Amino acid sequence: MNSDRWALILLCAVAVGRPAYSQDAGERGALVRSLILPGWGQQVLGRGAAARRLILAEASLWLSYALTSGAANWYQQDYRALAALRAGVSQLPESDIYYFRLGEYISATAYNQAQLRQRKLDALYPLGSGIDWQWDDSTSFKRYYDLRQSSLLAAKRASFTLGGLVLNRAIAAVHVLIISRLSGRPPEAAWRPLPGGGLLTVRLPL
Repeated sequence: MNSDRWALILLCAVAVGRPAYSQDAGERGALVRSLILPGWGQQVLGRGAAARRLILAEASLWLSYALTSGAANWYQQDYRALAALRAGVSQLPESDIYYFRLGEYISATAYNQAQLRQRKLDALYPLGSGIDWQWDDSTSFKRYYDLRQSSLLAAKRASFTLGGLVLNRAIAAVHVLIISRLSGRPPEAAWRPLPGGGLLTVRLPL
């Protein structure tokens, strides 16, 4: 599940909890604290064990994000430097599609020939422009491909970690709502007579 979906869940949790917390600034403060730092709200409400678990998860997620995003940047610098050194690229653009093509074709000439066969004249790279390329050997070509794939994989893992950070806040916020309301009001039960029996309704303070 992507980070946008978890953000929507988090907003729903806040919306559900808003009426109860409008009456109690302390409980509202615990919810806000959980959104800022998962576990902070639990600590305020006296749930130390839950607070420690959430804070530990938060620290682990931030460490994972720092490592994976850092690795993605390192691999990116390496494959761009390799392109300049081994493929003769003198101008490094910021277009992702350019670096994809650089790893799919051994030279700009081979790439241009493939585009001409498909009559894609607007996709050609002019030779001698500084962004055309010619890999010196297949070893460098494969090395570039591997470095770029490693960078993309690390960036994807960093994105998943950001989703985990959003999820951790959603869990912390929902947990604060549950423990605050359960401790504040008992469950409500009602019996409604019906033909042949009745209906028991139990409403939890969630």
